[in-house]
Amino acid sequence: MIRILSHQTVLGRLGISMTILAVAATVSFVSLVLFAESSTGKASAINVAGSLRMQSYAIALALADNHLSEADRRRAVGSAVEEFDRRLSHSSIASTLPANARDPLRMLFTRVNADWKRSLRPLVLAVAGRPGASSEALPRIRIFVGEVDEFVAHLDETLERQIATLKTIQGVSLFLMLITIFVAIFMLHEQLDATLANLLRFAREVRKGDFSVRAPSDGGDEFAELSEAFNFMAEDLSRMYATLEAQVAQQTAELERSNRALSLLYASARQLSSGPLTADRLEQVMRLVEAETGLPTQVICAVNPHRVRGVPIAVNAADRQHPDVCAADDCAACQATEGTRQRPDPSRPGGEILSVPLVDGGRYFGTMPVLVPPGEDLQPWKVALLEAVGRQIAAALAGMERNQQERRVALLEERTVIARELHDSLAQSLSYLKIQVARLKRLLDGKAPEQARGVVDELRSGLNNAYRQLRELLTTFRLRFDGKGLDQALRDAAEEFRSRGLSGIEVRNSLAGIELSANEQLHVLQIIREALSNVEHHAQTPHAWVTLTRNAAGRMVISIEDDGVGVRQSGPVHHHYGTSIMRDRAETLGGTLRIAARPEGGTCVELSFQPKMELGGSGDAAAATGTAI
Repeated sequence: MIRILSHQTVLGRLGISMTILAVAATVSFVSLVLFAESSTGKASAINVAGSLRMQSYAIALALADNHLSEADRRRAVGSAVEEFDRRLSHSSIASTLPANARDPLRMLFTRVNADWKRSLRPLVLAVAGRPGASSEALPRIRIFVGEVDEFVAHLDETLERQIATLKTIQGVSLFLMLITIFVAIFMLHEQLDATLANLLRFAREVRKGDFSVRAPSDGGDEFAELSEAFNFMAEDLSRMYATLEAQVAQQTAELERSNRALSLLYASARQLSSGPLTADRLEQVMRLVEAETGLPTQVICAVNPHRVRGVPIAVNAADRQHPDVCAADDCAACQATEGTRQRPDPSRPGGEILSVPLVDGGRYFGTMPVLVPPGEDLQPWKVALLEAVGRQIAAALAGMERNQQERRVALLEERTVIARELHDSLAQSLSYLKIQVARLKRLLDGKAPEQARGVVDELRSGLNNAYRQLRELLTTFRLRFDGKGLDQALRDAAEEFRSRGLSGIEVRNSLAGIELSANEQLHVLQIIREALSNVEHHAQTPHAWVTLTRNAAGRMVISIEDDGVGVRQSGPVHHHYGTSIMRDRAETLGGTLRIAARPEGGTCVELSFQPKMELGGSGDAAAATGTAI
């Protein structure tokens, strides 16, 4: 039974146990009912059968009673015989007898009934009226009583056998029910205790975070399914927990990365805004970017929209600079315009160069090429961070340019005031003196000596030169940049001189527009205008070339060339105050002014000076990249 129950489910075990209990109880109850039905008639039959012996003795006593007359004895015997017949044919005896004719009990009853009716009853009735009848009938009555005793004993044995059978059935049923109940309770108790205890222990382990526990799922019952469900739940929780841990770790990493990015942006913003924008500050920003992203940043290049090549304004570790990052023949390809551009690195197979644009408010200031090592996974957050730093650098350059413009406007306003004062005072005085000299000459014509007329001519020439230079000075003081910078001012000046006769003038400006201070831009523009004015008045040619560039030493070189009559044939050097003014301005810039004849013919005016602006002020940085960008 244990083996049978052990292979069943819990409900199956309960069903089998309940079935066994029901069958045992039913068998017990049915056997009890059947015994009650059968034993009820047998008890009465035993009593009636037992009374046949007594009635046989009553017949014998009636026959042996000699005190009675023959008639009375005959009546007494007849009455006893009738009573025996009534008892012999009693229904309880008939109902007790089995239907099988070969049954020993029925055969005994049949023999007793036959002996009575065929032998003893006729004998008793026959001898009842004769004297000495008892001696004839008594031996036969004793034999008959023995037969009746045998029938009664057999009937009693039958009842006892039925009682024993009932006891056996009841005992077996009770034992089976007890065993079934004990086995069911034992197995359920063992399984429930073990399974529930394990599940409870495993649940506590899972609650503590140990998702590696697994409940045994042997068998095929509901507890095995429950254990499997628990195992699936633990596995799902383990995956979910691992997924959540991975997500938390990813989010933490992203937050840490965002925090580092914000720290980098804050540090770069401090570097760019805590003081004047210098190459050292830009180099520090590049070092911060390289430390955070792991991508080498080596140069920041400013770009003039009117030229192809860029100008390096900061170099990070010039001694380890990649020799091909700023290849002169590939300078235009490196410029990223307003979008980040990625291109192959020609010197390293598998490597790339990422050109980060310097854009602020839609204006492109330059680029910051970043080296991407071979096999490096350029993640989007790194590109976004580089672009953000590029926007910060562009904003710093734009701020520096605005500051220059503000200083330039302030300087121009001051010079406008000076020009107005000169016009209202010195210009009017010179005009008055010119008029008086003209009057004096008319008064002296033909009357004054030759020496006096020479002095008057010199006065007139000096006044004319002074007035012309004053006009040039007023024009210079009234010069405006209109917020467009030196490059546009040069273009406007070129258009002005074209309209005045220099139709072949060309301007080649390779500066980025942020390399000169406001005062330097004014002095450079005025020297260029003065040189062009000399070409207009003395060179006798419509062609002129203006070139602005930076040499390998980092010095600014501005040259104004023409193909005219040359410096020696352009007239006497006396009273050439424009040349003196240009030299004075060159000295103000801390540079030198050289005026020489061109080998091809004509004159070359060359201004060379070291700009005082913070950007590009490092001669080493400029020298490291001046020929490569």
